[in-house]
Amino acid sequence: MGYFHFVLLFIEYISVFRWIKSHFSAFIWVILAFFIGTVRGSHKAKIGEVGLAHRGILFFDELPHFSKSVLEALREPLQDNKIHISRVNAKVEYPSDFLFVAAMNPCPCGNLLHAHKECRCSELDIVRYKNRLSDPFLDRIDLCVVMQQVAPSDTSSISSRQMHEKILEVYRMVKQRGQKSFTAKLSDAEIDKFCVLSAEAKAVLDMAVHKFALSFRSIKKIQKVARTIADLRAGDVIEKGDILEALSYRRR
Repeated sequence: MGYFHFVLLFIEYISVFRWIKSHFSAFIWVILAFFIGTVRGSHKAKIGEVGLAHRGILFFDELPHFSKSVLEALREPLQDNKIHISRVNAKVEYPSDFLFVAAMNPCPCGNLLHAHKECRCSELDIVRYKNRLSDPFLDRIDLCVVMQQVAPSDTSSISSRQMHEKILEVYRMVKQRGQKSFTAKLSDAEIDKFCVLSAEAKAVLDMAVHKFALSFRSIKKIQKVARTIADLRAGDVIEKGDILEALSYRRR
């Protein structure tokens, strides 16, 4: 059920009625040099790819290979859903409410977690590779999932139709609960109102905060992810298992 939850969580984080029609803004890192205006736009304060991805999907393949300046500049739109462009002759604010999806290998050669291929990277190579992503940047990622190697016998546990029906069911629950926005976009006050934890769930979250030194931002994201997991099982209150699963999606 973990992968099923992962897919549903991603889809729930954007409007069910808009995301299929929204544009898919994708990057390949080797052409990054040609996109100087990726985040901040051109020298004339024109909109860049991040602004163009508003209400759509922004996909970064080979995430660690993007320049540090581009990755760090993403912190603002990921946090505030808007981006400011300042030039000598203009200051412009663009909306940038998008779904950010990224992919990366576990190591430079890509074989670190492979069952049969041997990793050719040194420990130092792997550390340098992972260190290209800063903690503040990763802290803004809601879900981190390690994809396992595909086997010929693997089959889907749920059909697209069943998934669609489940998404609509959760959507109706969100509306009936009185939420005016999707769970991923809840404010701190709304989190306190809608993301109610059981005593056991609160104890687990408090323990995780001390054990993993979670930031305030991380705590709120865990609560929102746990709220969606609880919705998937039609639960009114976030239980211990919901928090544990939400914690499993944090970066490691």
